[in-house]
Amino acid sequence: MTNLAKFYWSLWIGGWTGVYVLCYLLSPLAQYGCIWITFVALPIFFNGGALRKDFFPQIVSSWLGVAWGLIMLYFAGVFAFMGSTLAMAVSVAIFTVASCMMMCFENKHLINMVPAAFGGISTCFSQGGDNWWVVGITLSLGVGLELFCNEGGALCEKWAARGKKELKESEKTEEDE
Repeated sequence: MTNLAKFYWSLWIGGWTGVYVLCYLLSPLAQYGCIWITFVALPIFFNGGALRKDFFPQIVSSWLGVAWGLIMLYFAGVFAFMGSTLAMAVSVAIFTVASCMMMCFENKHLINMVPAAFGGISTCFSQGGDNWWVVGITLSLGVGLELFCNEGGALCEKWAARGKKELKESEKTEEDE
């Protein structure tokens, strides 16, 4: 990608992220203070390649992570007789193994994105298990925003190439005169 395309892409990403933030903050979701969760999903999906084929597995794995976060918190309560610190450690250890077992399903099912699951788990923990549905929706919206931003990269490359071609044609016309 040329520097001009990167410049256009920066404008694309920044502009659409601003639109997203405005829409989110004007929506009923804003009252929960979870917009930051969007920006947990972004780097997870982006670092995974942000491929269109991974969009739904990323979302499903994020929601699965939210569910596992709720289960971990529940079992931390069940194991409370051990003391809160040990109970949380045992619960997290058991369900981290289960989360990592998603790697066994690589490229075969919708639950193959381990980093997305851990994003779901950690953001669920951050809310203490409350508003889990807001966490899941916001993670999903973050994945959608990233896909939209990533897809814009190809468009920005076309714009940059067209601009470069027009500049060369303009320079050639000036030389001919």
